[in-house]
Amino acid sequence: MTAPVPRLGHAHLIWAVGVLAYLCAVSGRAAFGVASVEASRRFGVDGTVLSLFGVVQLGTYAVAQIPAGLLLDRLGPRRMLVIGAVTMALGQVLLAAATVVPVALLARMLTGVGDAATLISVVRLIAAWFPTAQVPLFTQLATMIGQLGQVVAAVPFLALLVSRGWTAAWAGLAGLLLVSVLLVIAAIRDEPTALDGAPPPPPAHPIQVLRDVLGSRAAWSGVFLHALTLATANSFLFLWGVPFLTLGHGLAEGEVSALLTLNALVMVGVGPFIGLLTGRFPAHRARLGWIAGGILLIGWTLTLAAPAPLSALQLVPLLLALSLGSATCAVGFDLARTGVPRRAIGTATGMVNIGGYAASLLAVLLIGMVLDLRAPDGAADLADYRVALTAMALPMALAALGLLLTTRRWSIDRAST
Repeated sequence: MTAPVPRLGHAHLIWAVGVLAYLCAVSGRAAFGVASVEASRRFGVDGTVLSLFGVVQLGTYAVAQIPAGLLLDRLGPRRMLVIGAVTMALGQVLLAAATVVPVALLARMLTGVGDAATLISVVRLIAAWFPTAQVPLFTQLATMIGQLGQVVAAVPFLALLVSRGWTAAWAGLAGLLLVSVLLVIAAIRDEPTALDGAPPPPPAHPIQVLRDVLGSRAAWSGVFLHALTLATANSFLFLWGVPFLTLGHGLAEGEVSALLTLNALVMVGVGPFIGLLTGRFPAHRARLGWIAGGILLIGWTLTLAAPAPLSALQLVPLLLALSLGSATCAVGFDLARTGVPRRAIGTATGMVNIGGYAASLLAVLLIGMVLDLRAPDGAADLADYRVALTAMALPMALAALGLLLTTRRWSIDRAST
């Protein structure tokens, strides 16, 4: 049998390559939000159609989570990472050449499908390669470092978009994703048993896996915690953040890039601390979600209540709140992981992802609809954005109610045993 120390070293290498693959996926996911103003000009669309890009991407991502999870539990994370990155790369190439809305929407659908396979595969790798006590920390580190893909979208991608144009920027992202494919093929193995020569356990039947996941209260708590903490962050980063900052508050492109970079860096800094708390106090994981949700509510309320445009410095508190929300959403994965058998971890992780991205989809669509009602000519001002962004309160409220009901029932059951 392989010695523990070499295996742990191999685990860190596999983790690093998986994180890089996730970082590349995040860059492809977040890039359209950075390019949303340019997309509006290129395709000649208004707020509703522009929001449709976000809805299609997020909707495809959410719908694909359960199928991707079932395939992950059957095919293994290495194959799924390759499939996901190749699919996303095809989406970027198609978007690079797109000149009409239907083709661009198809490109974002491919991005959503490929993206759906990535994070859940990394989470599955961590559960297989690391001791149980270390899984929350390495999961948080993976999700937070992966969010540096937003920096790729906010800085080099945006610079390439401005200097070389639409086609070159999206083709560059496709190349980055293909590099991650080569690294995954070279370095990643699904299970430590692959090194020991022992055959992996046979996969469970998909029906049994679904029963394991859908019958787990912990997994449902993870779904709602993920939705509560991630919905507004995704709505901001995927589509409406750049227009809100530039058209609403009048910030320059450099200021927007700086704020988005700060958001990603703070997530990376906060993530390990959240992971340590998750592992040290597993009985209080839901409280972490409540704390992050409360801070998000305060941050958005103070920002949207301001009657005049804010400076980049005055918008920093909102970006910090969004960073905390994004960092805390991974607690939902840990709730699901400990609430299902190991054979169902991939599918459970996918179901948790549905929570955050379905809520994000609803928020993106509501914001676009409100903007079109208030500014049918497409010339939305700060007042229009303030009113439209308040629509995010609905998915946040629904997620909070779901988390309350699932954790309350869970607490009653534990008290009665």
